[in-house]
Amino acid sequence: MAGETSKRAWDRNLQMVSQHMARLEVSGLPRNYELFHEALSGADAALSREVAALPAAPSQAILDEIGIRHRLPGFIALAIPAGRGHEIKLLSELREKMASGVAQKQGFTRVLEAVARSLREDSDAGPRDILAEIEYLSVSLSDAVVAETELEAALKDGAERIIKAERDASAARAVTLRDRLTALPNHAALAERLEALYGGDADGRDAALFLVTISDLPELVRTYGEPAINRIIRKTATIFRKAIKKNDFLARIGRGDFAFVLKDVSRDSVHPIAERLAASLADNLVFAASDRAAATLGLSIGAALTRDAFSPQQLRLQATAALEMSKANGRPAVFIPGETA
Repeated sequence: MAGETSKRAWDRNLQMVSQHMARLEVSGLPRNYELFHEALSGADAALSREVAALPAAPSQAILDEIGIRHRLPGFIALAIPAGRGHEIKLLSELREKMASGVAQKQGFTRVLEAVARSLREDSDAGPRDILAEIEYLSVSLSDAVVAETELEAALKDGAERIIKAERDASAARAVTLRDRLTALPNHAALAERLEALYGGDADGRDAALFLVTISDLPELVRTYGEPAINRIIRKTATIFRKAIKKNDFLARIGRGDFAFVLKDVSRDSVHPIAERLAASLADNLVFAASDRAAATLGLSIGAALTRDAFSPQQLRLQATAALEMSKANGRPAVFIPGETA
C-alpha cells in the first residue's frame, strides 16, 4: 500500500514537471526535467525563484546557465572543458613551441661555431671584423632567448590551464557525490565507501552498515507538503551528523533514507547504537502535528556487520534485509547469518 502511495506521489510530481515545461515550451531534455523537478520541489529557494521568473520559450542557453550556476548534476558536464580534445590541443601547441625553441638553439650553436671558426682561420681579422662577428652572434643569441621566453610562457599557461581543468573536474566529481538537499554524501559516495571497506589495504572487519528510513514518509508528505518535509529532512541530516564520530560516515541515499558506516562496532553494540540514533532524533526534532499536539519521526533501522559479508554488495543486501525486519517488527534489527525474518 505504501509502495502504491509513493508511486502515485511520484506520478503526480512527474505530471506537474511535464505540464510546467509544456506551458513554457521547454525542450524535453533529461537535464531540463531535472532542473524543473528541483525547482518545483522547493529544496532550493533561489533556484525555484529563477525558474518561476523564466519567460515563455526560454532558450536552452538560459536554462543551462541556471543549471550550471546551481550545480545540478545533469548540467555539470557542460561546465567542464570538452574531454581529451582540450588536452591534446594544448600538448600540440606546447610541442610546436618546444620545437621552435630547439630550432633556435641549434641555429645559435651553428652561428657560434661559424664565428669561432672564422676567427681561428682569419688571422688578419681586425677589431672591426671581430665586432661584426660578435654583433651577428648577439642577434642570433637574442632570437634564441626570445624563443626560450615564449616557450616558458607557453609552459606556464599550459600548466595553469591543466590545473584549472583538474579543479573543474574535481569540483564536478564532488557534486556528483553530494546530496543537494542536505549536503551529505549521496548513494554514489556510499558505494565508494563500502568498496573501500573491502579494499586490499583496508581493515573494515569491525565496521557496520546502518540503514535508516523515516517511517510513513508518503503520508507525511501528503499531510505537511514537500517544502515542510524537505526542512524536516535537512534538520534530520544535521542531527545525525552531530550524532556520529569524526571518522564515521553518513550519507543520504533516498527520499527519507540515510546510511551510516560506523567503525569499531560489535554485534552487542548494534542495538545500543540504533537506540542512540533514534533518541537523538526524538530529543532534537519535534514538529507540530496539530494545534495541540506535537510529533516526532518514526524510524526503521537495520544493520549488518562487515565481518559477516564477503563483499560490499552482500553487506548492503544484509543491511536491507535487517531494515525490512525492522519495518515489520517496529524495532531496530541486525542481520545475523543463518537467521531469517
